[in-house]
Amino acid sequence: MPKKAQDYPPGDSTITRVAMFSARHRKPVALAWLLLVVLALAAASIAPADTDIEQSPPGESGDAIDLQEERFGAGDDDLQEVVVFEHPTLTVDDPAYEQTVTGLMTRLRALRAVNQDEVSSLPLTESTRIVSGTVSHYDTGLPSNQSPFVAHLESGGDATFALVSLNGDLSEAEDHIDDLLEQISDARDESSGFNIAVGGDASIDKQSEELINEDFAFALQLNVVVTLVILILAFGALLAAAVPLALAFAAIIVATGVLSLISQLLPLSAVYSEMVLLMGLATGIDYALFVVSRYRSERSAGSEVPGALLTAFSTSGKAVVFAGTTVLLAISGMFLVNDAIFTSLGLAAIVVVALAVISSVTLLPALLAMLGDNVNSLRIPFLGRTGGQTGGFWGWASDRVLARPAVLATVTVLVLLVMASPVLFLNLGFNGSKSLSDDIEAKEALELLEDNFTLGLTSPAFVLVDAGKDQNVFAEDIQTDVRDFEAAVQAETADAENRDRSFGSPIQREINDAGDTELIRVPINADTGEDRAIDAVDRLRDDLVPAAFDESGTEVHVGGASAANVDFKANIIFRTPFVFAFVLSLAFLILLLTFRSLVIAAKAIVLNLLSVGAAYGLLVIVFQEGFLLEPV
Repeated sequence: MPKKAQDYPPGDSTITRVAMFSARHRKPVALAWLLLVVLALAAASIAPADTDIEQSPPGESGDAIDLQEERFGAGDDDLQEVVVFEHPTLTVDDPAYEQTVTGLMTRLRALRAVNQDEVSSLPLTESTRIVSGTVSHYDTGLPSNQSPFVAHLESGGDATFALVSLNGDLSEAEDHIDDLLEQISDARDESSGFNIAVGGDASIDKQSEELINEDFAFALQLNVVVTLVILILAFGALLAAAVPLALAFAAIIVATGVLSLISQLLPLSAVYSEMVLLMGLATGIDYALFVVSRYRSERSAGSEVPGALLTAFSTSGKAVVFAGTTVLLAISGMFLVNDAIFTSLGLAAIVVVALAVISSVTLLPALLAMLGDNVNSLRIPFLGRTGGQTGGFWGWASDRVLARPAVLATVTVLVLLVMASPVLFLNLGFNGSKSLSDDIEAKEALELLEDNFTLGLTSPAFVLVDAGKDQNVFAEDIQTDVRDFEAAVQAETADAENRDRSFGSPIQREINDAGDTELIRVPINADTGEDRAIDAVDRLRDDLVPAAFDESGTEVHVGGASAANVDFKANIIFRTPFVFAFVLSLAFLILLLTFRSLVIAAKAIVLNLLSVGAAYGLLVIVFQEGFLLEPV
């Protein structure tokens, strides 16, 4: 049975003193953690995390976004959904075709951003609109809104598209995008033989978020089940397996509450929650596993509960704290990237790992002191009394490795180097629409765009022409430059049947109210992450823009999703050496202070580099090259 408080020795280090204090005061410590969990749940419920991060990409694309928001307003007419119409027999000249397109556009323009019943007596104003405007083939009469690639419709049908501009920023648009999607779905059902699809930033983000949440919930359930099975196999007892899981979820819940409060001052990227869950499970279970295993081994060897706890935390407990400290310092290197997403991930990981370490030296000894030998309760038959701690496969494997260390070490290093080699072909950046799951409905619209027009309609390059304070963009010399630039781009898109051309159509131009900035949208005929899109941005920046504007000296910025990819990659490549130097130096120093051995510290660094390199290599060949994945 559990020992009395006075039976627990004080320990000879800070770590053991904290652990033994927690064991002596096990009930108050356990209640304190329970209170923390309840408060964290309340905090996350009362003050949900603010995930509305404001960040511009680095470099020229960031300057373009800042200028666009300053001169045109944040989210003002820069969010567009593309609605694609396709019919197997009708052409765009048919009255039924025109009626379907114009009828839907009229319905979309009537959408309100507030409840219809509450404002039925009010006029539809700009402040109550979801849709700020629409443009279709029947508005412009331009052939560019009619597919140049209709040959694939063997029955003689036709395809066209309409651009739907949304009010507000991306977050506001996502709040109302369901109403727009519902109207389009109704129009498709009511039409005769039409395929109508819609895609754009708002619809893609909304549907992607819903799919990710659904898949992540399933992954969490599967992860917990698999982890519990592994822990049961390791310990041979249900209660012993449940202890690491309990510690992991305590750290996750408290971290979620803490980060919800932090986000009120520093908004976090929405991906922080996934980092908390994954890192919390990984470190919380891992750290507790070490200590519980050592504690049970000491009890099996005949040590009393206090002595077993003291030994466990003098050895495994110290290793957990040093390992956690190393992880915390390594993760802090993410702040050097100076990116809101990396900062959010780093902060989330630091908070949950720190809590996992703290729970391992406070809550864990309290639970073990309360449970005593009951930690071995609910044994699983056939797994043995020690739950597989008597050697087994790993003991057999270790003996074979130690018998031929040089040969196996050489083979292992070579295998890891081969696995790491694909890193040389790593393509940094953000995936485009082609990487979307088939379960995202907006992907159909993007595929129809690619088949019939250009994929770049949903993510064009933004070319911002800044006239400066002393003149406006209506000046003849600036407009001459703009016309020269547009002519140069159109010259590269003149061959409408050439699907390999860099730029698509139509090119859209817009001048702000002050008249000092002109925005030119240039569709790029490739997915935002493809090499062709990157090359198109380089062509704009290095050739077309300088050729048109350098003589007049007008300031021009090229932005957009593909441009942001270029600048993001350049920023990462520039900062990566500093991150590696920071992380490896700190890790080396910690290992050196811990083990007081240059050889052990250097070996640990090399092995970590090999394993990380191999992991990156596998990521490249699977997710970038598509090995083992079904074709998209």
